[in-house]
Amino acid sequence: MNDRQDAFSRLTTEWAWVCAKQDNTDVIFGWLADAGVLTATDLADLAGLEELLPLMQERDRAQGRAHSDLWLGALLRQAMAEGAAAQLAARVVVQTMLPSARRTATRLLRSYGRRYDEVAQAVIASLCQVVRSYPLARRPQKIAANLAMETLHLASRELQRECEAIGEELHEEVAEQTEAGSAADPVACAEVTLLAEAAAACGLETSGDAGLAGARGEMIELLVWALSEKVLAEDGVRAITDHYRAGALPDREAAQAAGVAPAAWRRRRSRAVERLRDAAPQWLAQAA
Repeated sequence: MNDRQDAFSRLTTEWAWVCAKQDNTDVIFGWLADAGVLTATDLADLAGLEELLPLMQERDRAQGRAHSDLWLGALLRQAMAEGAAAQLAARVVVQTMLPSARRTATRLLRSYGRRYDEVAQAVIASLCQVVRSYPLARRPQKIAANLAMETLHLASRELQRECEAIGEELHEEVAEQTEAGSAADPVACAEVTLLAEAAAACGLETSGDAGLAGARGEMIELLVWALSEKVLAEDGVRAITDHYRAGALPDREAAQAAGVAPAAWRRRRSRAVERLRDAAPQWLAQAA
């Protein structure tokens, strides 16, 4: 089995075992029936747990985010408890989010010099943590998009920390490859150059190629994409970058420079962050 199949294939195999236990089916179906997601007809028609996710995905496409929030919210409420039942609820949500997790792993692979399976494991571990700690009371809407975005953020931070911890080893490995005559990937080099040019055109500071590495590079690319797709206007991007860059001005000074009140400046930034968060899964899908 190759690296690109290993981590996610283990979860797929495990999911088959979860579905094979009738007790698991009874518990999950009971929760969703109590939440008004499954009707008596649904319970009679569904042969087992393995048929649940395809049905939910079909209804999500037909009914939209409200349906997705309803059934994912019902499971996340159960996942907040302790014990085997909570673990089961979380496992169903994790399985639901696996397509998004795959895209996230593919995306992050471009930013870190790691094997695919190592990146995939970091993404899966992050997804499990995000599911078990999801703040449902504060964020009961756009649940799938929020889970995807938080998984991306957490996995990026974890991979960045790991890369920093083994930085010397990575430098030695790169040096050995260079001495052996390994050429830099021209496609990767071109991507960095194009991203730097696009970032400069948008007025984003990148601090050279180093500023395009890791999580910061991912964020710069996301912001460039958001501008090109008109997800954000220039003032929205500026509100985000001016706040999070090193040496950022306090809100009061930044608002004064922009000619608006501090409260309006904070609202502008909050709206921009929310739009970016909502659009991130689309960006991940296009980039996969």
